[in-house]
Amino acid sequence: MSTNFAIISEEFYEELHAIRLLVKAFDDPHKGSPRARVAAANSATLLLAATFEEYVREMARTYAKVVVAAATSFEKLPSKLANVAWRRTLEELACIRIDTKKNISSENVFSEALVRFNVIYEFCKGDLSQDIYGELVHNQNNMRPGEINSLFKLSDLGDVCSKLADKKPLLDNFGEIDAGKAHGRLLVSLEEFIERRNKIAHSLSPAQSSGSDQILKDIDMLDAFAQSLCETLES
Repeated sequence: MSTNFAIISEEFYEELHAIRLLVKAFDDPHKGSPRARVAAANSATLLLAATFEEYVREMARTYAKVVVAAATSFEKLPSKLANVAWRRTLEELACIRIDTKKNISSENVFSEALVRFNVIYEFCKGDLSQDIYGELVHNQNNMRPGEINSLFKLSDLGDVCSKLADKKPLLDNFGEIDAGKAHGRLLVSLEEFIERRNKIAHSLSPAQSSGSDQILKDIDMLDAFAQSLCETLES
């Protein structure tokens, strides 16, 4: 029977396949102008990064749910988990703006805020069935290795990127047999991918576009990452 990790990963693989098809379609020099191909390449890179970020968040949320479900009491939870969920909920509530001139809309805001507060309040009182995971697992920065690790450290899974490095999909992707070397190459590859994404997002210059070969290489790397992450979390 497929685990939730496998189901989420399968959806990610399907998204990667769709992006591969997109890349191969715009790689034909006889289809569209050079400017159109550059725009398509940039769009593919941005879509790939956004899809990857959502995938990692979903896997981290699912892992947190498994950890909470396995806890016999609130006191048995990972030390950071409840504290981070509480803090982030209150930070989100603090950002709510109250319109004193519109009583009806303000009442709706108060009601929604109360619901969100009660969720984390009841969770911290010991009701571990409360859904606190949207507030809990939230990346504030690009999905670099450090950010990825931080999302899983909430559930006491330390340095998840290192734990992936001995898995066959990643070893095969990098052509390595040594987990330490594969880990090093994974860190570099993720950092370079995010840098390419950021250059595209922050500049309209065609010079910032990635070639199709590079994008397909990024897709292969993220595919191997996902397979290795799924195997790691299932174990």
